[in-house]
Amino acid sequence: MIALDVATDRLLHRAAYRQAFLDGRYDELDLCAADLEALQVIDRQQLIETAESVRRSLLQRKHRGSGGVQATYPKTLAAWQAKHDDESLDRFVDCFMESEAFDRYREVPHSGAGLSLEEAVYRFFDSQDVGEEQVREHEFLAGLCKALALNPRPGFSVGEPLRRAPSGWFAVTEHGSPVLFAAVGGRFVQGGLTPFLADLLTSEQGPQHIAEQHQVPDSVLEAAVERFTALGLLAPPQT
Repeated sequence: MIALDVATDRLLHRAAYRQAFLDGRYDELDLCAADLEALQVIDRQQLIETAESVRRSLLQRKHRGSGGVQATYPKTLAAWQAKHDDESLDRFVDCFMESEAFDRYREVPHSGAGLSLEEAVYRFFDSQDVGEEQVREHEFLAGLCKALALNPRPGFSVGEPLRRAPSGWFAVTEHGSPVLFAAVGGRFVQGGLTPFLADLLTSEQGPQHIAEQHQVPDSVLEAAVERFTALGLLAPPQT
C-alpha cells in the first residue's frame, strides 16, 4: 500500500493513476480502505482542472536561467512531436510525469536533493531515444549550465558529465566534436574545442603530458592554460 500523500501526488501528476480514480477502478490505486475513503471528498472536476494546470505549469513556466522546457529543448521537443504526431505536447508531459526520470526530479528539495528539471527531461528523452543524440546533449548542457550560472550552489543534484571548476561548473560533450558548456563566475560559456583543449580540461594527466600527446608546442600549452585559468575553468599553476 502507498501513503495518502503519495496517492495525492500521483493524482496530480500521473494521468493513468488519475483516470483509474475517476473511473472508479479503486483496486488499481494501491490504497488502504481508510485512505481510499478520504479521497472520496475530492471534487472530480477540480482535480481535472488542477492536473491540467500542473501540466501547463511544467511545460510553460520560466525556469531559472534556462527559460523552461520549451526554451531549453526546442529541437528535441519538435522531434517528439514529429514522432508522436502531438502538436499540443500534452502526451509528452503525461509520459514524462509517468517516468522514472520525473520521479527523480525535485522542484523543492524537501526530501533530499533530486534531479533538476533540465536533467530529468534530458534523462527521459535519452531513455526514449528522442531526436538526435548530439542535439539533445547540447540542449541539455546549455540549459543546465545556464541554470547553474544563476544558481552556483544549486538545491538539486549535479552529476556527470558536469565537473566542478574553480569558478563554477563545466562539461565537455561526449557526442560529436567536443564542445565546452560552462557556468563560471556567474556567466554561461559555450564554445567548440580541439581534442587537445578537451583533454586539457578533462584528462587526469598533467598538462605537459597532454601537450606532448597532441604534439602541441609549449607556447600553445601556456596560452591555453592561461585562457582557461582566466575563465575560472582551471586552477592557477602552482609555482
